[in-house]
Amino acid sequence: MELDDDLSLYHPDTGRALVLNGTASDIWRLLDGTLDEEHVVRLLAAAYDADPAAIREDVRRVVAELTEHGFLPS
Repeated sequence: MELDDDLSLYHPDTGRALVLNGTASDIWRLLDGTLDEEHVVRLLAAAYDADPAAIREDVRRVVAELTEHGFLPS
């Protein structure tokens, strides 16, 4: 479910729910299995006109959290 820029995810197997803010939602949408983390970093850095080094840590954190909660494969 999407509300404003936030995105709510629900994992039916675990019953877990997770609310992603706008940036984390963008990361989630880009993690479609066709792009690696570095490509996601470059796309977001260009979209946000930001330094890739600053974006990289956010992408790693979101990927780790999504993986930990079962929303991405380990």
